Amino acid sequence: MDHLEKSKRSQNDPPISDRESNDVSNDRDDIQLRPRGTGTRAIQVCATAALGGYLYGFSVNSMSGTLAQTSFKNLFLTTSNASSLMDGLLACFMGGAFIGAVVQAPVSNKWGRRKANLAAALVSTVAGVLQSSSYRIEMLLVGRVICGIGGGMVIANSPVYMSEVAPPHTRGLLVGFQGIAIGCAYATSSVCALIFSFVKSPVQWRLIYIVQTAIAVVFALSIIFLPESPRWLMEKSKEEQAIKELERLHRTQSDANGALVRAEAIQIKSQVEAERHLPKGYISIFKTRPLRKRALCSILLWVMGQGTGITAIANLFPVLMGRLGFDDTLQLGLACAWTGVVIFGCVVNVSLIDRIGRVRLLGETSIKIPEFSSTNKLDRVIGGVINAAALAIMTGLMKYYLSSTYHPGINAIVAFYFIFAFAFASMIDCTSYAYGSEIWPTYLRSEGSTIIFASFFANSLAYNAPINQALDNIGWKYYLVFVTVTVVSTALIAVYFPETKNLTLEEISAKFGDDVAVNFKDAMAAELQERPSNGNKM
Repeated sequence: MDHLEKSKRSQNDPPISDRESNDVSNDRDDIQLRPRGTGTRAIQVCATAALGGYLYGFSVNSMSGTLAQTSFKNLFLTTSNASSLMDGLLACFMGGAFIGAVVQAPVSNKWGRRKANLAAALVSTVAGVLQSSSYRIEMLLVGRVICGIGGGMVIANSPVYMSEVAPPHTRGLLVGFQGIAIGCAYATSSVCALIFSFVKSPVQWRLIYIVQTAIAVVFALSIIFLPESPRWLMEKSKEEQAIKELERLHRTQSDANGALVRAEAIQIKSQVEAERHLPKGYISIFKTRPLRKRALCSILLWVMGQGTGITAIANLFPVLMGRLGFDDTLQLGLACAWTGVVIFGCVVNVSLIDRIGRVRLLGETSIKIPEFSSTNKLDRVIGGVINAAALAIMTGLMKYYLSSTYHPGINAIVAFYFIFAFAFASMIDCTSYAYGSEIWPTYLRSEGSTIIFASFFANSLAYNAPINQALDNIGWKYYLVFVTVTVVSTALIAVYFPETKNLTLEEISAKFGDDVAVNFKDAMAAELQERPSNGNKM
């Protein structure tokens, strides 16, 4: 009888201590169910995969610096509809990204996570060439749409891949690499924009898109060195290759004989087999209660995340600084500093996520609502609440000082832009990428990522598209939208989201009301029963 059959049998039989020897039961009670440390291979793979997030971050933020470049403004923004053109350039990327998030699911499911990212890199390469060679605004708009498609594909697919190759106990940290990579890309893009602002040539604004093209090529080449997702391989009945890759990724010195890895493989295979014949597609997601809850969590996740206005602020930061009276060079310099704060916040985020938990960082509150909370105690006031508070203070300052020449008030507004950036990056940014990618079962993880990032880009588009015209017409009152959406969505997250930290992807299913085919302890028990027959081969 193989490991899988033994683990399946153990779920239906009495507890192992009632039917086996005391030696086996003691082993099962005392066995270390989570390894200490993380394998070097898993870290290397997730760090390399995070280049996808870097490509997305550079692609989306490249337009931010471009809008402050003198040569670009002289070429495209001298007409009376300049504000509308700026909004259009931002909206085109987000609209394309929405399409990319949808397209990646069938590509990822059929050809694998690696090839989906390769396709995204190739699309981004074409977009980079098109943008850097644009001489008409229509050509640039088309280039931004194509760039968005590539960016949407890679930001939706990369967390899926990273969550499937990362071990449970550090999955939040490793998937959080994507948030750090995006922050680093924003910083690099801002630095490039600042450096290129000193170039006295009509090609000044095109240089950043040449750099973007090079990043896309490097990312495409890096995919050669990445393994395919073990869970995708298992789903495609490539069991031997899946186990081989899983051992290379998850074996550590604390699990030198690979027992924990093989137990994880048993659980993955059992869950994949149990889900193989379940209905797929978006209709079945919204017809099935556990899947519907995942979908609502996925949508709400970025209703709150984008509802803070983070992407709108990040993509337009130099322009926002210009509205406060700073010159072009200082606008770009402040943007560089702002993205540095974002990176620092992301580092703090990934250091906390596997200790504190995802939901607490997103926004639990100190209230008791028994009908919604399984623990009946939500004991943290962080995440969305702190972001809403920072936004509220910033909005109040804008009301009085946005159009003034009172320098202390203007400096206070700038300071709260930075405080808000740290609050978002340290609590919400990386947490959202990790949580969204891990709550879906393997057979629907790509479709789930589509729902997550459809919400991401739909909400981003809603706040990015009108921002310049909104600020022209209603000014500081536009920020009240961010405050309101953040407060309401944070309250819903606090009472509706289940915690997922330190669980295997298969065990997370139970949090949403699904059956887990094999409990990890039972899979480990099957491994222990093999010890007498396998001897030192484990």
